[in-house]
Amino acid sequence: MEMFGGLTKTSSRIAIAAALGMTLGGYAMSTPAKAADLGGDCCADLEERVAELEATTVRKGNKKVSVTLSGWVVKAINFWDDGKRTDTWIGDKDADLTSRFAITGQATIAPGWTGGYNITVTAPGNFIDNANQTGGNVFGIASNQFGQDSGLLSGINTLYSYMFIKSDNYGAINWGYLSPASDNPAVLADLSGTVIESNAVLFESPSFFLRPNGAGGGGGDFASLSGFTIGNFTNCNSGIGPIGVDCYGAPQSGVRYDSPTFGGFRFEVSYTDYLGNLLTSKGPVLNGSAGLGAYATTPEAYDAALFYTGDWGNFKVSAAYSYTHLNAAVGSADINETNEIHQVGATVMHVPSGIGLYGMYQNDRVEDGRFVNAVTGSVQRTPESDAWYLKPFIKRTWSPIGATVLFGEYAQYEDQFGGLAGANVCGLAGPLAGTASCASGATVAGMFVNDSEVERWGLGVMQEIDSAAMHLFARWQHMDVDVDFTGLSAGGTLSNVNQDFDDFDLFQVGGIIFF
Repeated sequence: MEMFGGLTKTSSRIAIAAALGMTLGGYAMSTPAKAADLGGDCCADLEERVAELEATTVRKGNKKVSVTLSGWVVKAINFWDDGKRTDTWIGDKDADLTSRFAITGQATIAPGWTGGYNITVTAPGNFIDNANQTGGNVFGIASNQFGQDSGLLSGINTLYSYMFIKSDNYGAINWGYLSPASDNPAVLADLSGTVIESNAVLFESPSFFLRPNGAGGGGGDFASLSGFTIGNFTNCNSGIGPIGVDCYGAPQSGVRYDSPTFGGFRFEVSYTDYLGNLLTSKGPVLNGSAGLGAYATTPEAYDAALFYTGDWGNFKVSAAYSYTHLNAAVGSADINETNEIHQVGATVMHVPSGIGLYGMYQNDRVEDGRFVNAVTGSVQRTPESDAWYLKPFIKRTWSPIGATVLFGEYAQYEDQFGGLAGANVCGLAGPLAGTASCASGATVAGMFVNDSEVERWGLGVMQEIDSAAMHLFARWQHMDVDVDFTGLSAGGTLSNVNQDFDDFDLFQVGGIIFF
């Protein structure tokens, strides 16, 4: 999944890449001056030097379009502990946080009017790109607990490819494969300068299996693993992926309008062809029921976002709200159901002290959504999920090399088991403890998830190195998963059980260099 599609269009809000690109269209290479040589080979020498210059610079074609190369390289060393096994993994950050480069260009059409393009390419990520040893395919999940590489996303990928026409007075129209309006506005309202280092999106969640707390198993590092990953309980109803928030955070084919800024406010609206990521039908695969109906038409999305930045005396404020309407919803038996996502994020920072607080909230619901429970046979409502995230921070220039940011994190992701809603999860349950456990054997006919909570907290530090356009960072992330199951016995009796899982810890040290 590619969540930071909006990073290119809103980079000024996180102050990381506004002036870090290199304009190659007007780039000139210099060579030491030579004494004038009026011999017969002067022109041949000049032509050779021009040919060499052209071979080492970006060609502009018609010489009217500027070309800019920008991006970043990010690398991290990751140490994790799942309650029984520890290991280390080295690689990039994930999805569109990973290393990337963008080629952008524009040309003047008329005074106040420009036209241009953007092509952004990303490198392989760190966690979600690894192999899925279960043999299935859930958002390209793989587990670093098994330490395997994968071919799912092992090559470079095109993140965006679109064109635009922009007016200084009337805004811009963009079309192609691009970032929708509701792709991460609430996430990028973070003014701490640590959005790449850590944010509310749980890119790591689909990559690690959970160990049931108090369960047996023995006999090896993997024997007590359940079939559940953290990502099973951080699903988006949109089907974008098990990432917790920013639930329409993926590039799509479509058209987007970006307004000019008025008094600190601006807005975006977009229409995209929503492919539903891995979905090919309405629910039959995800909720374990057959024959619920295919999509009547190509799924579509309409979304909008409102942004604000401003200075209030000694305080700097950044805020964003986005609304997403999808005419298709995951796990619903009704092909006419819709998915609606509301997200809001804001930062208030006291500039003299550098103390600030960022927070975001997301509500993700299927309007009157319903699905067939594979265990009980009853029709149930698709769960409505909520997620919220807080990041207190202090940003001060204690060192001449650049600013230092200290930050903390706390988040909750409630009832995001959408892909498991109503499914018979006995085959995934593993050695769960309690009366509704599949370990009870024939006495349990089936089991489904009733509700869930993923709790997360962490600490981090980031050091800017201004002279090298670089960040160095270290962070600790802790996650705890708590799930309520309902089991159906062979006699038809329902029994509820709460299952806790071993805590998961991730320690990450790395760096980013911008260009």
